[in-house]
Amino acid sequence: MRLLKDVYEGPGSHGILRLAACIGGVHAVLRAAPGEAYLPALYGSRERDGLAAAVTLSPLQDGRREIYAPGDLSQDLAGVGRRHPGAEAVILARSEAALLSGETIPAPSPPQPGGRDPALVTCAWESPGMGETEAADLALEDLVRTHARKGLERSPYPTVNLFGPPVFGPGAAAEYDEAERLLNLVGVEVNARVPLGATVEGLRRLPRAWGNVLLYREVGESATLYLQDEHKVGRVTTPMIGAAGTGAALRAVAELCELDPKFVERTVWSELARTSKLPWYARLKPPETFAGLKAAVFGDFTYPLGLGYALSREVGLDVAACGTYLTHLERDFLFHAQTFTEGGFVEDDPERVANKIVAARPDLVVGTELERAVATDLDVPFLPLCYPTAGRPFVENPLMGYRGSSILADRLDEALG
Repeated sequence: MRLLKDVYEGPGSHGILRLAACIGGVHAVLRAAPGEAYLPALYGSRERDGLAAAVTLSPLQDGRREIYAPGDLSQDLAGVGRRHPGAEAVILARSEAALLSGETIPAPSPPQPGGRDPALVTCAWESPGMGETEAADLALEDLVRTHARKGLERSPYPTVNLFGPPVFGPGAAAEYDEAERLLNLVGVEVNARVPLGATVEGLRRLPRAWGNVLLYREVGESATLYLQDEHKVGRVTTPMIGAAGTGAALRAVAELCELDPKFVERTVWSELARTSKLPWYARLKPPETFAGLKAAVFGDFTYPLGLGYALSREVGLDVAACGTYLTHLERDFLFHAQTFTEGGFVEDDPERVANKIVAARPDLVVGTELERAVATDLDVPFLPLCYPTAGRPFVENPLMGYRGSSILADRLDEALG
């Protein structure tokens, strides 16, 4: 057993609950100790909308209980449909204690004709030690497998599904908005946003899209691979971060949706001239501003890779270290990180991460809130641009797309002067 002072992500059950809170018509049942049902309060305080998350606790109880008391798992799962008539799907999440108890879980059930009973998704792959990001990814695949309709005709005009960050992600809603704005400029409509803002009906209609745009690979990877293999819906995986990444993603969408490449290219150049300020920032600054400056980037998966590439290829910084705490994505992360740095690494212990950053001797640290102390000790600027983040502004700004590249330019200008 390894005891950590801080952690980058919670257990798998947290990922399933975050995912369920994103999707209308999905109700989560948490099998856990009575004191673990805090997500509804956390969700309400973070979302600031006064609405509770659709979560029901099925408490682990010792000894016999009265017959109708909460605690019987099968009874609690069956009761969701009666107590919450709007639920179209019920997903089971289990805490570490529940996983270690060894109790038998009910078999999953498909949607019933007429919608009388919600579909049951049981996440049989859960295991102790699984992180919340991996669990959210697999749970979304299970929900898509359960609800995506077969045999749907492709929409008569180009549409895509946006797979982005779940709730609590940094500026999650703003990321979807910016991506949809850019897609509309090139003539592509959004068929569904997944998971944030999705509905069960939206999950059913996913196969009618011409493609999937994977904004946040951590949570949408498995679901989009399933849609590609089973429903022949192609996907775009280029991180839409920085001017170059955004342009590459739009060109890939254009190819997937059979758009006029010249029209898309004109749109890209128009946005570069009007909206994106990162290329202007990199060119207008004196060369000595970036000469010899080193950066260290650390976070989840999409943001470190996108930011590392933008800082290296577009700004001209030396990315001396770029890492992720998602150990289950190690091989994929290192494959992409090697395109812009020789300092790619995977580590989920904050102390070891700090040692890696200190060894790189950076002049700028970009990371999660846990790296703030490292930057303070090194007396270098710090940009908390990767999840998990501490605060949340009332007005969210994207980091993706051309607007996001301008925001990145402003943050760099403040940090580097």
